[in-house]
Amino acid sequence: MASRREEITIVGGGIAGLSLGIALRLREVPVRLLEASHYPRHRVCGEFISGVKPETLQKLGVEEILSDSESLVSTGWYDDRGSVLEARLPVPARGISRYRLDQRMAEKIVELGGVVEEGTRYRTEGSDDAGVVLSTGRPVKKGSEWMGLKAHYTALPLVQDLEMHLGKGGYLGMSGVENGRVNVCGLFRRRSDLKVSRETALQEYVRAVGLNDLADRLEKGGQDPESCVGVSAFTFGYQLEKESPYLRLGDRGAIIPPFTGNGMSMAFESAEMALDSLVRYSEGKVEWDTMQSAFDQALRKRFRRRLGVSRLFHPVMANRVGRTFIRGAMKTRCLPFEWLFQKTR
Repeated sequence: MASRREEITIVGGGIAGLSLGIALRLREVPVRLLEASHYPRHRVCGEFISGVKPETLQKLGVEEILSDSESLVSTGWYDDRGSVLEARLPVPARGISRYRLDQRMAEKIVELGGVVEEGTRYRTEGSDDAGVVLSTGRPVKKGSEWMGLKAHYTALPLVQDLEMHLGKGGYLGMSGVENGRVNVCGLFRRRSDLKVSRETALQEYVRAVGLNDLADRLEKGGQDPESCVGVSAFTFGYQLEKESPYLRLGDRGAIIPPFTGNGMSMAFESAEMALDSLVRYSEGKVEWDTMQSAFDQALRKRFRRRLGVSRLFHPVMANRVGRTFIRGAMKTRCLPFEWLFQKTR
């Protein structure tokens, strides 16, 4: 008879927390996942999975959940002067909405005998923090200049499977998800002069960064108003500045600029990194403090290169001088797309 295992409490039901919960239940570890909102729900996300290895998805037990995701194989980068680059992705990507993906993963945890508590927040008062994993998304960073906006469109033809559009003070990606929908997700410098509503914010910001032709396309693209969401108060890079008794995953550990298309993959990868150590903790084979500290160091090492490269290129993406450099470098092959793709993975 197997000995009793310690329960793992996962706070936050995004990609990292949900995939970790599935993987733990497949190894018979008791799991309790707390999610402040309710499924299904839309999230500001590129909904573009690129860079994660099939072995990672298999180990986490989520490959079947992604089996009907859209296969995305081509990309095009554009600015206000037209095409910057058109290429095949070195490795096909997957497109699936968070609305569908997160719901499926939450249901899988319950199917495997785990507990998912929606509309529930973690209370620290009087609690033992050992065995608690934080995957609650980005820590709030006041004073951030960036904001993210996302919406689904139901009648928006794409020129490439993934379109990247670079503007003055922002950029956005467009790619297909299920049911013929297109996810449009943009990152913009905040502007106090724009008066927008929830439904008009994305298109107005696209126009404000000088992408008028694209804004016209979006206005004709059949926006789903229920899918319009935004997020602010965040910074890029590691989010591990302070000591913490918790193990931190996904955006709670590190946030990569969205032009890389690697954020969802990093969430899966961080869950895989934590899995074996959490199983050993649950079995009483390792102390929590030792395991948690080692994980923070391993996370920094795992993502150091891609975060460093993306940090250099992110500010270049959103200004005219930078876009001119990117246009010239990619046209002359001084900055091969394949190199940038690999270095941010």
